[in-house]
Amino acid sequence: MAIGLSQRMDLGQIAKALGQRSQTTPETVAAVLREAIAKGILRAGQPLRGEEIAQQMGVSRIPVREALRQLEVEGLVHYYPNRGAFVADLDTEQIREIYEIRMMLEVGALRRAVPRLGPAQLQQARQLLEATEAAEDGGEWGRLEVGFHEALYALEDRPRLARMIDNLLNIVDRYWHMHGLTLKHRAVFERDHRALWQACHDRDVERAVRLLEQHLERSANLLIGELEGRAVK
Repeated sequence: MAIGLSQRMDLGQIAKALGQRSQTTPETVAAVLREAIAKGILRAGQPLRGEEIAQQMGVSRIPVREALRQLEVEGLVHYYPNRGAFVADLDTEQIREIYEIRMMLEVGALRRAVPRLGPAQLQQARQLLEATEAAEDGGEWGRLEVGFHEALYALEDRPRLARMIDNLLNIVDRYWHMHGLTLKHRAVFERDHRALWQACHDRDVERAVRLLEQHLERSANLLIGELEGRAVK
């Protein structure tokens, strides 16, 4: 099914909610489409018609086309020959691969960061942790959780690594949210986050690394288990 206007998927309203005043740049179009995917407005396997997206956002086809290519790089959109762009739907092997890459990148980032974390960075992470526990919306919870992890990794001086990790974190977060699983497992993740924050606060590098590895493994297993369970029903 196309994203047709009859579905009332108001991308212009999403742009306003995101505080995007200009709706003409590829970056803005991409941000709006990311949010629509995260909120489940655009679902896995759904066609993305450039003309309809452009019409709803009041832009030309050019920024839409560029935005879709950017989302393809991020793993959120897949192009099929002679069919066009669709919201990507990852299989379990792709999910495993993403988590394996996350493990390699994030464990190294955390190991490097823990001895260097200052009071301001720890306080920022603590505030994000508390905000996740107060969040009532799955999309908001996911964004805050991404911020929590990134605050602990302290990658201001490693922008390329920061972008790589941010991309993977957001792909996983949106996939959890697309399938309505974020809030279902939040209690488990919030316990993980508290333990991880405490280990970082205590400057215990090995404990922090071990907790992060366990957290990522648990997250991967839960997501894969949920999707495999749905597949056999």
